[in-house]
Amino acid sequence: MTRLGGHFTPGWDHSFTSHQAGRILGGFVVSNYLGGSMTCHMASQDPRWCSRDLLWLVFHYTFVQCGCHKMITPLPSKTRDDVVALDLRAGWELEAVVKDAYAPGVHMLILTMTKDKCVWLKHQPTVWAPVNERVT
Repeated sequence: MTRLGGHFTPGWDHSFTSHQAGRILGGFVVSNYLGGSMTCHMASQDPRWCSRDLLWLVFHYTFVQCGCHKMITPLPSKTRDDVVALDLRAGWELEAVVKDAYAPGVHMLILTMTKDKCVWLKHQPTVWAPVNERVT
């Protein structure tokens, strides 16, 4: 979260990361549970950080275990084009733009994904076993 200019709140936020030799390669933070949705942030320092199993884990946790129907990811408009394109290819959709949210001229792109459109839930993980019941 520090790389994104935010902060991680233990007990409220949840992280899903990939590691190699004791070093975090990249990961997701899922936060701001609103009942029907949660916010998702991601950052990496290695191009091979993200696996299909890790994607399944993040989306399964949010959509199945927490019972959300939507995930939200805010991005500054100055985010590199290749990062935004990667998110869109992964199934995120641009839902809204909030002008000047980060600074004058730096808008917030709000990308969303809904459970019914999440292709990652169809993946069969090789590392983790699915939990099909909602955590209460």
